[in-house]
Amino acid sequence: MQFLDPQDISIYSAIRSSTTDNDRASLLRLLALISSTVRHFNYLEIGSDRGGSLVPLLADPNCAAVISVDLRPAMQPDERGVDFPYPIDGEEQMMKNLRAHFDENKLKRLKTFKLDIRDVSPDLVPKIDWAFIDGEHTNTACFSDADRVLDFVKDDAVVAFHDSTLISDAIQNFERLLTRLNIEHSTVFLPDTVAAIGIGKFSQTLARELGSISAERSSFFAGAQLHRWLAVANSMKDQGLVQFDDTDKEREQHQLREEVAVLTAQRDEALQIAKELRQSTSWRATAPLRSAMNFIRRR
Repeated sequence: MQFLDPQDISIYSAIRSSTTDNDRASLLRLLALISSTVRHFNYLEIGSDRGGSLVPLLADPNCAAVISVDLRPAMQPDERGVDFPYPIDGEEQMMKNLRAHFDENKLKRLKTFKLDIRDVSPDLVPKIDWAFIDGEHTNTACFSDADRVLDFVKDDAVVAFHDSTLISDAIQNFERLLTRLNIEHSTVFLPDTVAAIGIGKFSQTLARELGSISAERSSFFAGAQLHRWLAVANSMKDQGLVQFDDTDKEREQHQLREEVAVLTAQRDEALQIAKELRQSTSWRATAPLRSAMNFIRRR
């Protein structure tokens, strides 16, 4: 079976999307991993906006069902302290965009709900292999969405988040919930702002296949906190709620950029070391030993 190349993000040019190029490559990596692991997998997305992120799923013949859940309120709260407007006819625009690129036969796999995910009955959709949360970007809403998604997903599944630097608290709380429920899981932080949590058998699969390009955990959360603080400060200034001395602001932004640059460099260095290690002869030669040690740890 042919899978979409994560290096070729041109498929996203069909419909405008708020994802970055690196976000798109990360989502295509997740798509390739899941589509190569599960035959006729099912996908659920919370927050589809204009439908851009649905395009690769509808283009994949191995995707059996695409479920779009989007309440589409007039205004949507955000962790940055500002509400973002949503078009009144957003779902109609989305379907118009998708019909321009897919025939009705392919669109039969798509089912939409103009509801909060908590108001959707799990009985109305098939069990989900991959859920992507990209709705209201507040920690409260994202955690609520992730909590509810557990009623929809299979025992072995992937739950992914967009704009992970804004809702990093929700991700950590969801991890604690999974631990509380004794659900095996692992998390990867992919470029630029896609976080994915594998549960069940996908815990090991996700870590093995994408762990080498994941940001280091403590560096990610430190950088996410700085990003969120700066975004909130800029939002407050834009709304005229506070005033900053330009010199102090420039100094603060310069310091933040330096800290982020250091964290990014450390991540890139670690990824390069991991890449070189995995490609080395000694890494391949010691594979049986690592497998044996992993087995012992699990025991």
